[in-house]
Amino acid sequence: MTGEIPREAVARLKEMAVDYFGAEVAGVAPLAGDASDRSYLRLRHPGGAAIPGGAAIPGGAAASSIGMILASSFDEQELPFINVQAHFRAIGLPVPEIYAADPGGGLLLLEDAGDRTLEEVWNAGGWEAARPFYEEAIRLLAALRRAPVEDAGSEQPDRLALSYGFDEALFLRELHMTRRCAFEGLCGLPAPEAEFGPPFAALAGELCALPYALTHRDYHSRNLMARGEFSTGEPAGLAEPSKLLVLDFQDARLGPLTYDLASLVFDSYASLPEEGRMALVAQFRAESGAEDLFPDPAAFGRALCLTGLQRNLKAIGTFSYQKTERGNPRYLCHISLTAAHVRRHLAALPEWSEFAALLEPYLCALEETEKETVH
Repeated sequence: MTGEIPREAVARLKEMAVDYFGAEVAGVAPLAGDASDRSYLRLRHPGGAAIPGGAAIPGGAAASSIGMILASSFDEQELPFINVQAHFRAIGLPVPEIYAADPGGGLLLLEDAGDRTLEEVWNAGGWEAARPFYEEAIRLLAALRRAPVEDAGSEQPDRLALSYGFDEALFLRELHMTRRCAFEGLCGLPAPEAEFGPPFAALAGELCALPYALTHRDYHSRNLMARGEFSTGEPAGLAEPSKLLVLDFQDARLGPLTYDLASLVFDSYASLPEEGRMALVAQFRAESGAEDLFPDPAAFGRALCLTGLQRNLKAIGTFSYQKTERGNPRYLCHISLTAAHVRRHLAALPEWSEFAALLEPYLCALEETEKETVH
C-alpha cells in the first residue's frame, strides 16, 4: 500500500485501541512497511490494560500497539494472517497477539513487537551479541520443522498453511520474475526465457523432490524481533518466555525442509561469519530431526545450497521489482550480499557450473547497478 494512511483508518484504529485498552490514544506514528500492500502505524496509549476477557498482556498493561491496514476488507475465517497466527501459537512459536479486528475496514490491532530486529542486534554487536538470539531462532525453526503435517492436502480451515505448498510452478514464477525484473528490467540485459527455462526447471524439480515440512517462507533477520537481553548468555527454551517475536508469517506453507534455514543463514540483510553459520546449520540438523532424513551431512548441505540458491535468486527479483515496478530503491543496497550467496551456492554445486557461467554476467551487472543507484 502506498501513500498516506487514510484518516478514517487511523480514527478507527484509535477507537479499537480505546475499546480494548480502556485508555485514550496519546499519539500515532506511521511505521516503515515491508515489500507488501500492508501499512502499519504505532498507537501509544500509556497505562492501557486489556479489558476483562481480553487477551493476556504481560504485566497487565500495554503502552503501545500496532495497527495493520490491509489493502481491502477480509473474512476473519479466511485471512491467512489470522489463520496462521493461531496455528503458530498452537505450535509454540512466539507471534504477535491479535487484540482486535475490523474485517470490514481491513484493520487489525496487534501486539507491539518493538523496533529492534535481529538485523539490528547483529549490526550493533556483531556475532557474539547476536549469537544467542540466532540460536533461539534455530530452536523455534526446529519446532516448526517438527510440527505435524499429516493433514497436508486436506481441507482444514484451521490449518490453512497445511493445505498448500511450494510446487514447481511457484518456484518457476519466482525465478522468472528475477529474470524479467532483475536481469532485463533493472540491468537492461536480454535474458531469453528459452535460455533460462531449462536450468530454472531443473532447479525447481530438485527442490520439489526434497523432504517437505511446514515453512514460515520469509524467516530472516528483519522478521525476527529481539525483546530484552540474554542476561546469562544462555538462550531461553521454548517453555520460557521467548526473547524473539516472529513476524510476517502469513505466507506459511509446506516447503523444502531446508527452506527457512537457508533464509536465515543466507540472509540478504546480515552477513554471518562462516563459523557461526556452520554452527547454526549443525544445531538445526540436530534439533529438527533432519539428521534422520539426511544421514549424510553432504546431502543435507547440498539441499541447503539448492534451497538457498532459489531463495536468494528470488530475493534479487523482489528487490528489483520494488525498484522497477514500484519505484522503491530501498532494497537495492542488499543485492551484492545476495549475489555473493548465489555464487557461494553455485561454487558448492559443481554440477551447476553451466548455470553459474550463465548467471555470472548478470550478477556482475546487478552489482554495478547497485553501485550506481545506491552510491
